[in-house]
Amino acid sequence: MTSETAQDLQQAAEPVAVDEQTATKLRTPVVEGTSPEAAPAVEEDASQTGEPAPPATARDVAISQSTVDLLKFVRFTDFVPCDYNKDGIVDILALNSRLSTGYGFCGIGNGLFKEGPSFDLPFRPSAAASLGDSSNMINGLFLVSSSGTVSLFYPLLDDDPSMASKAAQFSVFRVDTVGGPVFAVRGEDEASVRVYSFVGGGLQDRGKHNAACTDQLTDWYSQITTWDPANTQTDFPLPPSGMERIARIADLNGDNIPDLVYYDSASVVYLLSRDGKALAEEQAVTCHAKPVALCITDVDGNGFPDVLALIASSGTVEIYLTEPQ
Repeated sequence: MTSETAQDLQQAAEPVAVDEQTATKLRTPVVEGTSPEAAPAVEEDASQTGEPAPPATARDVAISQSTVDLLKFVRFTDFVPCDYNKDGIVDILALNSRLSTGYGFCGIGNGLFKEGPSFDLPFRPSAAASLGDSSNMINGLFLVSSSGTVSLFYPLLDDDPSMASKAAQFSVFRVDTVGGPVFAVRGEDEASVRVYSFVGGGLQDRGKHNAACTDQLTDWYSQITTWDPANTQTDFPLPPSGMERIARIADLNGDNIPDLVYYDSASVVYLLSRDGKALAEEQAVTCHAKPVALCITDVDGNGFPDVLALIASSGTVEIYLTEPQ
């Protein structure tokens, strides 16, 4: 991407207001993965800490939009936020399932990106997820190949410390749990997932779990935010078919209650918490084309996760900045 292209990026603001509210601090698993996304979260037991949990406050936020041009000659099928230059600013690694190369786009700290280096991947990625969550970026990727191999990849270190195998077309779901991040890998049309824990910089294979698709995104949200990887008797909840990569869950307004973001009918839809209740308020921002994937990460460093949408048809990433009011 040239500097002239970066200067030509269009930015349009579409405010999405969220009234300031208070809510009891919750401890809830949150999903972020490469997948299509209310049930009560688990309230933290104050008796375990010896003092009452402090209330969390939902901030008023607004959403502003900009566009980042990617390489026109590559049709990207997925992308992952990371920090490959370790400057504390979120970068993008764009991927194509037919190429074993990741294309870097360097974040400049205001929600815009410029063309960066490319990286040799260990294989052609069928699916990918960031090792970091929406507020804590880690310079690492969880990759799944078209043959079912899984691997950790570190763009700067070029290190691949852990590998395992399994077979078919895949989706990978990242779930934040009390014990740390868990990755669930599902083959196409399979009724099970294989679960991996990210422990000490490597992967721990936790075996297979049965999986079941949900009919509605709100049902998926309800089930995935209370899913316990230690309970092998409970099915791993899958989002509705077709939503694997375009539905995400993260706390966008800072009240410790997960919010749901997804693409639907030319819009990025936000289901935000309000008055301590999950998914209570719906807002929508126009998205000019259906994205192949959504990701949530704080690209401008203001402490509030932003939404990124990869538009394969135009070779662009739409940036939806979450701005506190």
